[in-house]
Amino acid sequence: MKKINKIMVFLFISVFAFEGCSNLLDVDSNRLVLPDGYKMTGTNDTLYSMFGIFSQLEKIADSYVLLGELRGDLMDVTPASNLYLKEINNFDISGTNPYANNIKDYYSVINNCNYVIHNIDTSVVRGGLKIMYKEYAACKAIRAWTYMQIALNFGSANYYDMPILTVQDAENVQKSTPLTITELAPMLINDINPWKDTQTPTLDIIYSQKLNKSFFPIRFVLGDLYLWTGQYENAANEYRDLMFKNSYTITNMDERFVYNGAFTGGLNWFYFDVNSNEDITSIAATNQYGYKFHLDSLTLNREIVPSAVSVTNWKNQPYYYKRGSTALDTVGDLRLYSSVSVEQKFVNTDGTTSISKHGNIKMITPTSKNYILKYLMINPDNGGTNKTSKQIMPYRVPLLYLRYAEAVNRLGKPNLAMAVLKYGLNNSNIQKYVPASEKVSLPNYMNFPDAQFDYYVKNANGNSIHYTNIGIHMRGCGTTNMDTTFYIIPKLLTSQHDSILYVEDLIQKESALETAFLGNRFQDLMRIAIRRDDNEYLANIVSAKNNAIKGKLMVRANWYLKK
Repeated sequence: MKKINKIMVFLFISVFAFEGCSNLLDVDSNRLVLPDGYKMTGTNDTLYSMFGIFSQLEKIADSYVLLGELRGDLMDVTPASNLYLKEINNFDISGTNPYANNIKDYYSVINNCNYVIHNIDTSVVRGGLKIMYKEYAACKAIRAWTYMQIALNFGSANYYDMPILTVQDAENVQKSTPLTITELAPMLINDINPWKDTQTPTLDIIYSQKLNKSFFPIRFVLGDLYLWTGQYENAANEYRDLMFKNSYTITNMDERFVYNGAFTGGLNWFYFDVNSNEDITSIAATNQYGYKFHLDSLTLNREIVPSAVSVTNWKNQPYYYKRGSTALDTVGDLRLYSSVSVEQKFVNTDGTTSISKHGNIKMITPTSKNYILKYLMINPDNGGTNKTSKQIMPYRVPLLYLRYAEAVNRLGKPNLAMAVLKYGLNNSNIQKYVPASEKVSLPNYMNFPDAQFDYYVKNANGNSIHYTNIGIHMRGCGTTNMDTTFYIIPKLLTSQHDSILYVEDLIQKESALETAFLGNRFQDLMRIAIRRDDNEYLANIVSAKNNAIKGKLMVRANWYLKK
């Protein structure tokens, strides 16, 4: 038999590895499931097939986060870190690194999606509805997102849309020309765009794993594909429509802290929390069947830690502590409190010593023994009796707004983007803070209607739901909407281009404050650096935690993993 590329070998070992819920599905994951033996004509067939896809997504969860964060500036390693984590951090990755040489796991997701898409019977009608459309569209969205990850991490992807079931199938895919994200994006856009108005499947909860959050909204994926290829108006429209159709808002703000900096409020919406209403898409695994992500254990063992750069970013933010006032506090950005914890030792009444890994916000410094709190909260301690899920969140509501801001800023509307960061995205703030020069045509992506539009979702007061939006920066830094000194577009900037670059830098910095450790940091920096054709932009930011890697980062080829 002709030797097959190791990337493809796995594809014909098993078409479906139903590993996520083995108690429900008595299927041997090492058995080849032939097409004639698995026709999807009923809802149960499709449900089982979706579990197969979810089980494959579980395999790439750790990789997605670690590759996105360790190669960025916000996460770091320690002497206790294993060799493979140090390799990623130093951009010196060996061929045996399990986090970086797992392209086969990404293709496994794609192959499972291909099988469902190819075999699902979309003509089935019940109650006058074609009931299989939801799952069909959901598989296309997951496939498109996964292809995007391959292209962005490895530089290119071999595109195929039929399931690999034989050695010959694998050989044919292997012979195809790999496509970059620029080449791949138009194909993915054409594939999923017709399905963007299709509802996502409605699934239940299994051991706190919210399966209805296991899908990737097509509009979010479309927006990202448009953003990466410079189609900014299309991107902005997709992001805006997703905000509207799903009533996603930025409203959480917590000012409950003592003036001396001893913060007493709760910011639990920033955790990897299964109950978070800001979670749009999660990749989750329930420990009922022994499938575990390792981010929490890597954190507890201090193999991955917040970088000194990330802590400094939060600590150095001015905080407006009083509504309507210009008074500042040195507490910094309160999102530090929900992102990082510090080890604190204390003596019990019986003389024994205990260790807490939370601690007061003022104790957290760049040099203290810090932990990534988001990962410590990934699977709450239930004494080993309750079955809980671990999850990561590739897509969250604040990320949606930040991507929207990035798109409209590049459309020549930096003040509109600034409204997202500082004031809150709604019609009132657009009218008040966005100059006439940016409101010439009022395109769809700027349409945030007031209460008089009856067709729009309203809150209890009769206002449009987005009327309550606040600026993303306000979530951690108080009433910065009142700030006229620090968080502004400088008047010294004499050209619109300079203003766009300035606000783009603010968006990048806000992303670090808001979405740290979620897995998207390195790709965000890549996208801006490629857009500006400036390798040094990424190199300077990432090497702030380790100057020794700057030379490697000046070469764009080193941004991608070897296949």
